[in-house]
Amino acid sequence: MVQKYDLPRDESGNKAVEVTEQKPTYEAEKKEVETEAPQEEKKLVVEAVKPQPKKTGGRKSVALPTIEQKLDFVSRDKVIRERKVADFTVKAERSVVRELAVRHLMLNYDITEDYASKITCFIYDNAEEVKGHSIYFDGLQAISEALELSYPTVQKTVKKLRDKKVITKATIGQNAYELSAEADQFFKTISNNIQVVLTYEPVEDVQLETVNKDGSLNEDMIK
Repeated sequence: MVQKYDLPRDESGNKAVEVTEQKPTYEAEKKEVETEAPQEEKKLVVEAVKPQPKKTGGRKSVALPTIEQKLDFVSRDKVIRERKVADFTVKAERSVVRELAVRHLMLNYDITEDYASKITCFIYDNAEEVKGHSIYFDGLQAISEALELSYPTVQKTVKKLRDKKVITKATIGQNAYELSAEADQFFKTISNNIQVVLTYEPVEDVQLETVNKDGSLNEDMIK
């Protein structure tokens, strides 16, 4: 704001002198206040607006014990070990129950991808028999379109099937895949009756004591 002051004329007849008084602007006042603010208060303000790290919580993942799985093809008289066994029956469309059975094949290879069993069934159904080998010639794009899956999903799952040796790159044909002998045989065993037998066999504890329960020495520990 500008203020004028009328000063008396001097003997020489000079006119009044204009004197201006400049008040500090709002920005200057704000800066001055910030300068005078204690450093501790500034630090508190900064800490208040600083983003706080997210708290990590929830349950910790439980480590599962090592599980060994093995696939065998044996005659029926050697499979059932008890006089009576639990018989779980799943009723659904044939394609559905077959895919459920193939999931057990996937678990045997430690494959847990969502569409692994579905893609494996498609490869088997569309494979051609060439000199005793089941070979799929149509490529990944055909799988993607038929099953309505994204191409990256199919590509990733097929790579996992190849890594686990469920399928291999065929020696004939471009982008052709061949089912492993074990996977091919598995499909043949469920071609009529879709049935698999699961046997849960506990592993015996390893003897680590020097003296056995009967008082004799554990020779394995002595060596």
